[in-house]
Amino acid sequence: MTGIRDSDLEGRGLIPPYGPSRGMLQALHLLRRTTPPRIDSDYLRVNKIAPGNEYKVVGALRFLNLIDDEGRPTDNSRLLKTKGATYTLALQEIVKKAYSGVFRGLKPTEITREGIYNHFVTEGGMGAEMATKAARFLVKLCRLAEIELAPESPRTASRGRKRAKAQPLPYSRPQVGAAPADYVLQSPPVVAGQFPMVLALTPEMASMSVEQLTELFRKMRLALEQSAPAQNRTPDSQ
Repeated sequence: MTGIRDSDLEGRGLIPPYGPSRGMLQALHLLRRTTPPRIDSDYLRVNKIAPGNEYKVVGALRFLNLIDDEGRPTDNSRLLKTKGATYTLALQEIVKKAYSGVFRGLKPTEITREGIYNHFVTEGGMGAEMATKAARFLVKLCRLAEIELAPESPRTASRGRKRAKAQPLPYSRPQVGAAPADYVLQSPPVVAGQFPMVLALTPEMASMSVEQLTELFRKMRLALEQSAPAQNRTPDSQ
């Protein structure tokens, strides 16, 4: 294989297709509609499939054993003209035979886009860009053939993920008669029928942390809830 370029290998269908996925899928649909005596770059050019990358599509068809070395459609290509479950099963068989190394080398739980990519890199000797494109095409083929893929593994949380910012406390303008430096912190009514509670934000409170303020308000809410029954009792009930 010394001196043979990757483009030559792909054009002869000797390595997993990594050409334009759209053009290669269009060629499959073309084989479903037509039965040309020979499929080559000129035939694809006439049908406006993958302009400039026709040889890659020819290589993909050879890799899938849909055309022979001379470009003549094989028996497999005739199976593409079937419909329904027959077509689906035929396409599954075509894909699994062409990519037998992938389906034999990976466990069912590893047949994901990432697992396929890693297989092409480690076992097929592909570079990152080639493996990415080849994996993309195989995933689309599997979806077309209704071959079930394993779910992608969940990504680990990024260390740089930003923490949720604390919500700012609602401040209002100072009321008449309040010290100019003081702002008023208003909280919603905690007990039905009671007037809203108004707190003056003192320098001591301003220096408290969010956790300390939360604990302070929790205690105040509890105290108000416990005092509510006593405030609502009538003189007769005492």
